[in-house]
Amino acid sequence: MNGLMLFSTVSEVSILIPALIILFKRKYLSAELRILAVYVIITLLRNTIGVTSDILYYSGLKNFNTLFFYNWQSVLGYYLIVWFYYRLLHYKYWRLFIISASFIFTICAILEIPSGSLTKLNTGSFNQYTYTASSLIILVIVLAYFYELLQDLKVENITKFSYFWVSVGLLFYFGGSLFVNLFLVKAAISTTQITWGINSALSFVFHFTVSLAFYYSNFLYNSHKDE
Repeated sequence: MNGLMLFSTVSEVSILIPALIILFKRKYLSAELRILAVYVIITLLRNTIGVTSDILYYSGLKNFNTLFFYNWQSVLGYYLIVWFYYRLLHYKYWRLFIISASFIFTICAILEIPSGSLTKLNTGSFNQYTYTASSLIILVIVLAYFYELLQDLKVENITKFSYFWVSVGLLFYFGGSLFVNLFLVKAAISTTQITWGINSALSFVFHFTVSLAFYYSNFLYNSHKDE
């Protein structure tokens, strides 16, 4: 059994951690965390398909192509994440940025149609534009949120602040994904094993930080009650 493929499978299974925490903490979820919960559910569905394919492979049976589902999860996930931050960011110009950037992202998604990455179930193509576009836009938005957070200074204990952990996870995940897309994949370097390993590690870290976000949701809930 390929050790890297096993690590990738474990990374995908780790989405169960935030999914289970959502189940137990559901009554404490803010409107923003409910948006994030939808993101987790979509990722869980995608990963279930991916892990099923991996199990077939481990069993010596014919597995199936899962790229179509990964490509769509990336597109839908982008809209959920920017909606999450649209609600959190208070400055009007950042909200205008999110709307404008999302219009550009939608054009990028439309440009994927000729390649079949979003239209063919058995596609062998990753999205050519949306992975990089989503990484760039989300990184800018997350940094804007960190700046706003530092400007307001309203959070007493940032280590128990759910939105902080979401932002940390997104910063690592999309920063790493951007590095992979721009410097490894785009440079046509033959490093499939390396990129696969990096993406799996980034996913694991992101699932862990999102788990913390949902775990501390009761602190967020109580702080809003006291306001």
